Amino acid sequence: MRIRALVLLAALSLPGFAQAWGPDGHRITGLVAQELLTPKARLRLNQLMRTMPAGPVENLADFANQMDVFRMALSLEVPNSEKWHYDNQPLCAKKTYEQYCADGHCASAKIPHFFKRLSDAALPEPERARAALFLVHMVGDIHQPLHAADDEDLGGNRKNTLPPGADMPRNLHRVWDSDTVRAALRGIRDGDYAALLLSRYREREIPAWQSGEAADWMKESFVNARDLVYGPLPEFTCGTPWPMEKVVALSPAYIATAAAEVPVMLTKAGARIAWLLNRALDPVEADRK
Repeated sequence: MRIRALVLLAALSLPGFAQAWGPDGHRITGLVAQELLTPKARLRLNQLMRTMPAGPVENLADFANQMDVFRMALSLEVPNSEKWHYDNQPLCAKKTYEQYCADGHCASAKIPHFFKRLSDAALPEPERARAALFLVHMVGDIHQPLHAADDEDLGGNRKNTLPPGADMPRNLHRVWDSDTVRAALRGIRDGDYAALLLSRYREREIPAWQSGEAADWMKESFVNARDLVYGPLPEFTCGTPWPMEKVVALSPAYIATAAAEVPVMLTKAGARIAWLLNRALDPVEADRK
């Protein structure tokens, strides 16, 4: 069934969900990636984005958000796809990879799978476009730390906090999806912010970040979750249940530290999205670099 037909039904019948980075963060990863594509990879991706069932997508910034935009519809059309946004690696308890990524339904397992499909020039264009849609979004997702670790709280969705200046509690996941990104942006438009990140990191850091694989990037995010998200959280003790009615105030220093690290997370995501797209869509040129 086509996504367009499913999305209204899904929106009416399924509950809401948390997004990694929120739309602003994913747009920034797409804008960074777009500037790092080879000319051939950009052309091929543009061709694939025009074949999307719900209608053509004109740029990578919008494309990076599609897996969230149609998340509920995709959960009906592609069973278990709602589990592909994250790895629920326990922060405190011990589980094997097979236990927290059951049947390969997690981001670190699906990223190499869809990279392989995108790289297969024999596949029909709509299938490669679908692979690109998943790949671009999931690589962005895994750089949000709460998509790489879990304290039996659904990646922070069950920990309620009160950020500075907020009049209502927000769960920890939402704080990292949106509040930390807004704090990092400081009112700058997403296109200008992406350009700033490229100017800051393009010459030295980005080439070094374009290496490894999804499992390596997931380990980076897990460390960020441990050290930046949960570790400094007031009243946090690893593995101790957090009642839903419990709300802790986040200090300005907590948000400021997060906002200082978010630019690196977003730039790494964009750089690695571009690296995978270049290798899949323009392997000859990608191998020269």
